[in-house]
Amino acid sequence: MIQKIKNFIVLGRFTSPTGALLLAWPCLWGINIAKPELSIFFKYTILLFFGSFILRAAGCAWNDILDRKIDKKTNRTKNRPIASGKLTVLDGLTFIFLMFVIGLYILYNLTIPAIIISIISIPLIIIYPLTKRFTFFPQIWLGITFNIGILIGYSCVTNSYPNFEVSILYVSAIFWTIGYDTLYAMQDYSDDKLTGVKSTAIKMQHKSGLFAAGAYFISSIIFIPALLLNNFNLLIIVFVFALGLWQTYYAANTQITEIHKFNKGFNKSNLCGFLIWLGMVMDIYIIN
Repeated sequence: MIQKIKNFIVLGRFTSPTGALLLAWPCLWGINIAKPELSIFFKYTILLFFGSFILRAAGCAWNDILDRKIDKKTNRTKNRPIASGKLTVLDGLTFIFLMFVIGLYILYNLTIPAIIISIISIPLIIIYPLTKRFTFFPQIWLGITFNIGILIGYSCVTNSYPNFEVSILYVSAIFWTIGYDTLYAMQDYSDDKLTGVKSTAIKMQHKSGLFAAGAYFISSIIFIPALLLNNFNLLIIVFVFALGLWQTYYAANTQITEIHKFNKGFNKSNLCGFLIWLGMVMDIYIIN
């Protein structure tokens, strides 16, 4: 039983929190863009932070169920619990149901607009693992799906649907995700060519680093008006843009053969996501 619990922990990627954090930061940006009172800030930051881990865990389990045959043929994923036979498909579905129950409690504590947006996102999450079979740009779908948390976070605070300014931030975050997930996909480049899995890395091949850099740079440019229109301090805006340029530079100097750089670039984006959130918090509650 203890070993099975450990396998469930691995299935939900609770031992590898970077992906959940990359899901959480946009949720928290969405909260910050609405500039809430401190009590509201803490309430929804805690709810959406933990909710990101629950949602990501369910998404990973669903992904592993659908990709179990592909995962067996990929060096990075062949030891995942379902692919290796440590857990069954039924175990995976049971785990998803448990995450769903916990997620319902979190959902219950959100505003009506946030609940509606959350429900709309569910089909996008279900479809995402299938996109890598049909398009070389599943990273775009992931960006659209992963960053809906911005819209949810904003709607939690305002009890209204997102406005134009928040939508700009959402678009910026989509390009940010395309950047870091292209770097992530580069680590499976050789295996994906054999298994037929599609990604921006497979499409761009040796230009993958430059493609990721372009996505990061576009994200940085779009981020500026999102902050300006929401009256954030110029110092924070310059800081956020500098972080974008740092990610752009790193990606542009990453080659498809430099395996040691892929996870570092992925983790740099996680750090930048946190620093952007921290900068926004400082602007709202300290600088102003």
